[in-house]
Amino acid sequence: MSYLQRNRIQLQRNGLLALSVQLLSREGMAETVMRRRAVLRAIAGTGLGAVSVSASRPARAHISRRMATRELSVPGSEHTLEVMTTTAGTNGPTALVVGGVHGDEIAGYRAAESFANWTPEAGKLVLLPRANPGAIADDSRSTGTGDLNRKFVPDEQPTTPLARTIWNFVLETNPDALMSLHESRGIFGGEPAGVGQTVFCSPRKEGYDAAQMGVRRANRSVSQSRLAFKRGTISPPDDEPIGLLTEKATYDANIPSFIVETYWSNPLAKRIGWHQATVRGVLDYFDLID
Repeated sequence: MSYLQRNRIQLQRNGLLALSVQLLSREGMAETVMRRRAVLRAIAGTGLGAVSVSASRPARAHISRRMATRELSVPGSEHTLEVMTTTAGTNGPTALVVGGVHGDEIAGYRAAESFANWTPEAGKLVLLPRANPGAIADDSRSTGTGDLNRKFVPDEQPTTPLARTIWNFVLETNPDALMSLHESRGIFGGEPAGVGQTVFCSPRKEGYDAAQMGVRRANRSVSQSRLAFKRGTISPPDDEPIGLLTEKATYDANIPSFIVETYWSNPLAKRIGWHQATVRGVLDYFDLID
């Protein structure tokens, strides 16, 4: 039985199919999960049924997982890309988390690697933690081919072998959510100026709602108001900066996408923790992780 079918049956059992929106298209799985949450919240608010958000989830003690790794070759490069996939015993959406697009943004790829220890409650958690291994080895933002996160221009082929390898993998994975983990030398809307302490999302309702859930999770461990996380929007294709992986995923592949940016001057352990909390919040919204 498919994930969408199970959601529909759950709604039918509670006599509330009329409250659900139609289960539509590839815009797809993510919107269906969001709507499922909205319906279940509506049930709780109206008293029409004794149903909670967690009612359809398996008990944590019975969750199973299958872990697999593979390497992607990059034409003309000595480096390969390690991919880790954890599959739950229950069907569900797929999330892809990417770290290390910029090699000097350590918290992003360290956090992405730590997710290999997570067990999704449903679906798949796919990790590409070190997307730019050459830059990581040099502890630099980029390599001689330029900024990797400017090579994914919408409506164009990615312009380097590494970017093409990553983009082909995104299309192959066909995730219901894509998250790219970064760090900034400044704070979005603060001082010093930058984009840190922000979760940027695709400009669509499930993007806004999922990002806000990630923001709330991260802010539980933020003690200074100037460091509180905010929500931002991934810019349109013609606005700078152009060529972001998440921008191409949003506008070319219709994938709900998110950029998590932490402010680099904080201790590394704290930045990693913020990435973990933010990702957990977004994945919780998509019913992968509680």
